[in-house]
Amino acid sequence: MEQKSNNQIKSGNDRPVWTNSVRYIALVCLIFIFLIICYLIRGSISLIVLAALVAYLLNPVVRLFNQKLHIPRNWSIAIAYILLLIVISLAVSIIIPWITQAVRNFFAIDWPQVLAAIDEYIEFLVNEIETDAISIGGFTIDLSRPLENLQNSIRSLRSESINLESLIPDASAISATARQIFSFSTNVFGQILTALIMTVTAIMASIYFCRDGHKVRGYVVALFEEKYQPEINELMVRMKSVWNSYFAGELKLMLYIGLITFLVYFVLGLRWALLLGIIAGFCEVVPNIGPTLAAIPAIISALIFGSRWLPLNNIIVAILAVIAAVIIQQSENIFLVPHIMGNALELHPVVIIIGILALSSRMGLLGAIFAAPMIALAKEILYFIISKIKRQDPYPELYEN
Repeated sequence: MEQKSNNQIKSGNDRPVWTNSVRYIALVCLIFIFLIICYLIRGSISLIVLAALVAYLLNPVVRLFNQKLHIPRNWSIAIAYILLLIVISLAVSIIIPWITQAVRNFFAIDWPQVLAAIDEYIEFLVNEIETDAISIGGFTIDLSRPLENLQNSIRSLRSESINLESLIPDASAISATARQIFSFSTNVFGQILTALIMTVTAIMASIYFCRDGHKVRGYVVALFEEKYQPEINELMVRMKSVWNSYFAGELKLMLYIGLITFLVYFVLGLRWALLLGIIAGFCEVVPNIGPTLAAIPAIISALIFGSRWLPLNNIIVAILAVIAAVIIQQSENIFLVPHIMGNALELHPVVIIIGILALSSRMGLLGAIFAAPMIALAKEILYFIISKIKRQDPYPELYEN
């Protein structure tokens, strides 16, 4: 009898199949294990995301060499990473000297004269404007005291009150610092070695992501039953579309906003208009918050140096800079973002800001940068799950004849 039972199992007439309860328990266990793994590698999530990002951005280059030029994929990956290293080296060799020269020009400014001009303008405000009797809605506002406090603070920054020699440590301080460095040398060496290992690991992970990343969708789709595979494949395609739209849109926004900001600030006569435009362009990677942060250096430049050719005082130039920044940001939100991004993300600004706060606290700068596409991906997945829970077809166009 036992022999007969074994023959039936081998022949496939009595295959052991898990019940629904066992399958659900196994699924919950897998999800639990996945969450534990994510918790254990939480300190390396930023490196993993960065490695995947580099592989994703290099994938079109690899595909060009592999499919168009018929170069083997491994060699295509090697060429792509060599080109990346060349681009980074050229960028560093060009940008670092330029930044160094800008810093030298900044410190070469006659700061006592600048402070004296600001002091003179504040004194003009105190003497000429009737700050002692400003009434708004029945309330009297006295602006003379805060202006005088500001003037005293500026006078305290005069060059004769700044002892640059005090910034240079004496021999005893240098000796104490050397002893501290020597006492902690072992820990420092360990941290450097750990950082080096993490960097090499991230590079190797990026190479493997680039080599096998195009197979991920097939692996994921194959995990599901055949009748579910068209929907899962469509979900993966839409998730990839979110990333494509985000990267392409962000690159265009960075170029447009950087160029527009440079032109506007150049017309206003602000110093370092090109640098301010580059800052504004890079700040576009953080939606909604980045443009506000990018306006701060422009306002400071206007307050301290004013305009190169407009016959206006510094405060009016700063006000014009604020107005220009607001107009640029609103024009971007009204015209550029809908046109460039299209309907790929469809996220409310409040949702993006909350996502930036939540992800930046866990992933740092990368969390702030990729908050919008990650939320968009979560929205796509949530829509798919809710549709299946409601017994609806998430993508009915797949089944239309």
